[in-house]
Amino acid sequence: MSGQEAWGRLGWQGISLDVPEDWCPGRLEGDRGNGYLRVEDETHARLELRWETLGRSAPPASALVDNYLRQTRKKLPRGAPEPRVERGRTIRELAGLDHEAFTWRGGFNAHSVLLVAPESRRLVHVRVFFEEGKDDRSLARRIFGSLRVAPRDGMEEWALFGLSFQAPQAWRLEHSSLQTGRLEFLFRAGNDELEVIRHSLAELTLRKGSLEQWLRTTLAKGLRGYNVTARAADYRGHPAVRCEGVQSLKVRPLSLFARRRHLTALAWHCASSDKILAVRCTTATAGDHLAERCAGSIACH
Repeated sequence: MSGQEAWGRLGWQGISLDVPEDWCPGRLEGDRGNGYLRVEDETHARLELRWETLGRSAPPASALVDNYLRQTRKKLPRGAPEPRVERGRTIRELAGLDHEAFTWRGGFNAHSVLLVAPESRRLVHVRVFFEEGKDDRSLARRIFGSLRVAPRDGMEEWALFGLSFQAPQAWRLEHSSLQTGRLEFLFRAGNDELEVIRHSLAELTLRKGSLEQWLRTTLAKGLRGYNVTARAADYRGHPAVRCEGVQSLKVRPLSLFARRRHLTALAWHCASSDKILAVRCTTATAGDHLAERCAGSIACH
């Protein structure tokens, strides 16, 4: 792969890294504690990411690599040649993190990095596969060097299929829908919610109705129970709609004695990418800027 290839970002459950732009997620499993993500090109699996939560006394990365190699050898067919393993390498960009990079040849060929994320106590293992005779170490180094496993200023990067945004590290992914033409993410922290949507074929959609109509229809479930006002706006040079609302007294009869919840929503039409982006946030605090912060992290074109 040449240095002129386009690259994109991949981020899921607090782990993010660079991948070639023509590689796409092919399989997603698990949750924040334990999971698996496979990335493919047009013909093959090119990268696998696995993570699992360790106990309080997490072993060092070198011991975890020992165990991985031992278990992988057990899976080889009887009589298979002894695999060739190169160990003991480190990644300069991961200095300060307990990690080890290594290469396995035998049954399959892969460059790997295995590290222990200190804040989440998770084992993170990334494998980049290659064909015999096509040992592209520079590709693997680029990917491994871009690996991030800790939040920045309390925010984590989520990135799939060209959509990248930031969400609070303490919030958990409640639901996601990854459909052709539509990506949806819903995060929760207690009763608070953060929803992010990217809708393709915006021009065709907006021929059938206004941006406000799209927002009220698409976010109907999230807007239900709130007295909402909407106004046209400009957002980063794009036509937009902003919504604000407070929870209706009819929804919570006792809300005179409890804090009513507040809603903020923003949708904008990016003509350059032919997409509609939307962010909705509900919290117990009026004037919360989370929706604005999340929207500001999205590069729409």
